[in-house]
Amino acid sequence: LLRIRAGIEAGNPIEVQSGVLEAQRLGVTISPNVREMITQWLKVNPPPAQPGQPPAAPGFPATAPAGAMPQLSAANSLPQVPPQAPPHVAQVPPQAPAPKSHEESDRGAKSTWSSEQRESNAQAASVQARRPPAPTPEILRAALLKFFEGAPKGSDAAGGLGIRDSDEGARFLPLEVLGKAVGLTGSQDDIADLVLRTIREAPKGVFVLSGYGVGLCEWAGWEEFAAALSAIVAATRDPAFEPRSIQIHVQRVGRGAVRAGHVRYAEVLRSLKESLSPQDMPEEAAPALRSAISRRTRLALACVVDAIASNGLGPEAGPDSMGLVGQLPRLLFGLIFENVDDRDRGACAFLGEVLQSWDRRRCFSKRWLQDAANKFAMPKGANSERDEGRGWYALTAENLYKKPPETNLLPNVSLGLGEGADALPPSAAESTETPRQRARSRSARRSVSAAAEERKGKGDVPPRAHGEPKSSPQAIPSEEAETGGSGHGSSNRKKRGGVVQHDDDDDEAVATKLEESRKRRAALMAKYQGGKE
Repeated sequence: LLRIRAGIEAGNPIEVQSGVLEAQRLGVTISPNVREMITQWLKVNPPPAQPGQPPAAPGFPATAPAGAMPQLSAANSLPQVPPQAPPHVAQVPPQAPAPKSHEESDRGAKSTWSSEQRESNAQAASVQARRPPAPTPEILRAALLKFFEGAPKGSDAAGGLGIRDSDEGARFLPLEVLGKAVGLTGSQDDIADLVLRTIREAPKGVFVLSGYGVGLCEWAGWEEFAAALSAIVAATRDPAFEPRSIQIHVQRVGRGAVRAGHVRYAEVLRSLKESLSPQDMPEEAAPALRSAISRRTRLALACVVDAIASNGLGPEAGPDSMGLVGQLPRLLFGLIFENVDDRDRGACAFLGEVLQSWDRRRCFSKRWLQDAANKFAMPKGANSERDEGRGWYALTAENLYKKPPETNLLPNVSLGLGEGADALPPSAAESTETPRQRARSRSARRSVSAAAEERKGKGDVPPRAHGEPKSSPQAIPSEEAETGGSGHGSSNRKKRGGVVQHDDDDDEAVATKLEESRKRRAALMAKYQGGKE
């Protein structure tokens, strides 16, 4: 046994075979595990073939002729011990191993370690061959896109697949469902491990993980972008189009295009070019409507580019968004600024203002902006829409997130009763009064109206001439006072130079009426204030 061990350490298969033959000759029984170890070692380290003899098969030698070099037997099994000889362990006298040089010791150690390394590599290769291959990131992304597109938010399909939707628009699918969809088999833990390994090896910005499953970084932004772009296209083809109606959609297009990530930038640019082309008009539309749709599409595309540039260069955008903003002039400036009608001063003024805004914010290079400005004539002068942020100017990046100004629905009616409180409209004047004062005012007006109707039924009120303004109920008593209640229309007219002139056109009559109105209003105000006190 010591001889066999010394041969293994020295890497000498002939010495090992000699030790095995000596053990057989002495009747030493070798345990099965030692026999298996020696057999495997001889397979890895076969002895060199003798000159003129074919190489022998690895294994233990059966017999060794006297005076001959021990050779390998043809069989791989050890010789059987005769049954009549009881097994016993013989004590082999210790023999001092022959001294070895440093080179032989190093060679034996290297041979032993190399054999063990080959065995471990073989076992690892067999385990790797039995394990299913991990899917590529492209396969996982394609599977997730099919799931998210085929199972809309809130549908039964999404509930059956276990898809969860976040408030920000992201969607997540369980790892086990995704792994089984791409052909992985085994336990759920093994499938989840393989999917996670692929996700970690994927480029940054493709997948997003949560405590529930895996999603796509691009999905929330792309879904928002696609829906808003479709709404803009439909709105521009509506005959009753208003620029303010697409304000929220322009916001979502700019935000969604940037959130879609670098994976979708090419599709974002292609969708903008195909959907908002001024030359792509519906054939069944009338010529006037086609011209209007082309103009709306051109200006809407300019607003969308402005929103994308604002979001892509903003503080919340990532470094990849610079690539999207840098490609906008090359692909979309031609659609916006080519073939602009110089007679359309409103469109030219708006496009010029957009170019100046891009120059101030340094969104694009000056060469692109100068080339675009040379393609049309920018009118000069005052622009009330630009100053007030109305119309298309409400869709620029500066006014996009501003609320529309509140319009005063009350008409600005002047009663011609003087300055101060007399110049306010009736609704504004009544708003400062108490409910009791408003009730008294309504009663007084009803009584005056009833009296006027009664006089009109008796024929006291003269007919109104063509073009003459209607007289208010408060002016009727003053007219009667001036005419003395005669009821004749001839007394209300005067002839000057052969031209018939009404009292309403006379400066003195108008001044008299105004003075009487002021006196009546002052009396009423004093009466109401006295009653309140």
